[in-house]
Amino acid sequence: MEALTLPLRALIDPVGAIPRAVEARRWFVPLLLIAVLTAAAGAVIALRLDASRVVIPKLAMSGELMKASEREVGEAIEQAERVALVGGIAKGLLLMPMLVLLLAIALKIAAWLLGRKALFADLFTVAALTMLPVAVFHGIEVVAALKLEVITPGMLEGLVPSSLAAVVGMASPALKRVYTAIDLINIWASLVMGLGFAAASKWSPWKGALFGLFLYVLFAAAFFVGVPGMMPAEGMGGH
Repeated sequence: MEALTLPLRALIDPVGAIPRAVEARRWFVPLLLIAVLTAAAGAVIALRLDASRVVIPKLAMSGELMKASEREVGEAIEQAERVALVGGIAKGLLLMPMLVLLLAIALKIAAWLLGRKALFADLFTVAALTMLPVAVFHGIEVVAALKLEVITPGMLEGLVPSSLAAVVGMASPALKRVYTAIDLINIWASLVMGLGFAAASKWSPWKGALFGLFLYVLFAAAFFVGVPGMMPAEGMGGH
């Protein structure tokens, strides 16, 4: 029973439960949760998504809308909905486990650079535990999506607001990117990762927490602020 409860306790008692979960290598339940809940969120959103809001403007811009029959437009919309459904499920069942593996590899490299000894199996557990806040986010996303009959593409970003950008009003594009980087779920996950890294490398918890936050600041500066700022159009990533 502890195999199930210990990883979940990491959400409410991170300082006490995370070291025990890392030591016992309780990675399966967190990995299962992030895969299943991400896939479920993707599937529920895709089944309620109004793909016509995307397909019809694209056809109009390409000039194909005037030449297409009503049946062809309908088929294009159905195809877009099927792609969204398959993509949403694949994100959970394929992409998220891959991200856990890549994060474990990145943590192993970080441990080497810092001169800390940490077993890869422990760091893989840390990576899986790091995804628990993201799993909580997608669980809430499932509930929020189920309450809606139709979801438009414009509603996706604000379906479950978690960043400062969701509560701040008008702002310049650059400032909005900074607000988007201040994301509760991502910061929560970075703290879990830092505490887990500290447990795996025999570091003090406060150093691990600061290290986790430091890595997130680097990540956010690059992928939420820097890279989108170099794009001709705004593009924000989600969880």
